Amino acid sequence: MKFWKHSLVAAAAFFCISSVVLYSSCTVDSCQTLLCRNGGTCADGFCRCPSGYEGTQCETLSSEKFKGMYYGITQCDGKPVILDSAVIDGANVDTSARGIQIGIYSRGFRNRIYGNVVGNEVEVVQQPGKQITVKMIGEGKIEILIEETVDGEKQICNFSGTKE
Repeated sequence: MKFWKHSLVAAAAFFCISSVVLYSSCTVDSCQTLLCRNGGTCADGFCRCPSGYEGTQCETLSSEKFKGMYYGITQCDGKPVILDSAVIDGANVDTSARGIQIGIYSRGFRNRIYGNVVGNEVEVVQQPGKQITVKMIGEGKIEILIEETVDGEKQICNFSGTKE
């Protein structure tokens, strides 16, 4: 009788341990439940988005975060600071849907900039005599730096603004 008790306990223990090992060794492919949009591909449970898209499922155009009306200040070459605004309308200017237009209108200058969104920056299409940098520096905050030659002299203007 003791032999059968020990055999039964040993068999039950073996079955329990085998079940735990088998159950814990099964892995679920996290990419089966993740839907990557706009041409994104799943790897290691995360969507790898194509250029021009971002988000957990590649659901957002990268240019969307820049769109809006920004109010802030502009300062050119140490002159007095002026209240200013910038409009980013995000119109597509290239076929990859990353294109964006930025209109800067102030009392000192007017510019319309075209570029492509890469991360938190806009790669500006270069214009002769101008160097332009556009960066997202925080949630709803941008900074635009414009270096240009005006009447033979280099002028540097910096706009910092917050989305309305």
